[in-house]
Parts: sequence; C-alpha cells; structure tokens
Amino acid sequence: MAISQKISGFMEKSSWIRKMFEEGIRLKQEFGADNVFDLSLGNPVVEPPEAL
Repeated sequence: MAISQKISGFMEKSSWIRKMFEEGIRLKQEFGADNVFDLSLGNPVVEPPEAL
C-alpha cells in the first residue's frame, strides 16, 4: 500500500509541464491528432516555406 500512496502523491504533485503534456494527449483523443498542434521539443515537423 505504501508504494501506491507514494505514486499517488507524485501524480498529485506533478509539474505543470507534465499536466500540459497530458492535456495534449487528451485533446488529441477528443479532437484528433490532425487538429491539435504538438509544440513540444522537436515538433511540429513542418516543411519550411519555399523562399528558404
């Protein structure tokens, strides 16, 4: 039981970055991955404009 309480505490005190990541996953499930932009490190993968 101590382990599950410890994990529960970690989940309640998680960082705002983790919460934003989890919200992104929820939004992708609700609206579809094509309708939610992933702006995390290395994303989005978008072709540069032709001028470049």
